[in-house]
Amino acid sequence: MVQEDRVDVAALVAEVEAEVARRRAAGDYPEELLLRLRAGFAVEEESEPPEALAIVESSRPLRSTRPVVGPAVVFGKRALRRLLSWYVHPAVHDQNRFNLALLRDLRALEARLERLERQAGRDGDEAHG
Repeated sequence: MVQEDRVDVAALVAEVEAEVARRRAAGDYPEELLLRLRAGFAVEEESEPPEALAIVESSRPLRSTRPVVGPAVVFGKRALRRLLSWYVHPAVHDQNRFNLALLRDLRALEARLERLERQAGRDGDEAHG
């Protein structure tokens, strides 16, 4: 039976961070590169949860600010929308199903990653303690 060697993740991360700090102090990394990396990997707070963005609407409110022809334009757009609804609604329904399935899988991966990170943290604590 072959026994796998466990990787000490905490030690590996510490080693990489120390090497990066050494190279940064030596000037190996241009400040412009570091600024671009910080900007590229910055975590932004989400204004809306992904669930709110997953549902695609098949129609949007219609209005017009044109005083004379506005009501006629809105009426025409509503009539056209009704004529095309048989074509648009199935595609929107399929897109919503896909978006929600993708979001469900993304949430499952997120939960799995959290479990693995907790396990790696426990394994790292056991290796050092």
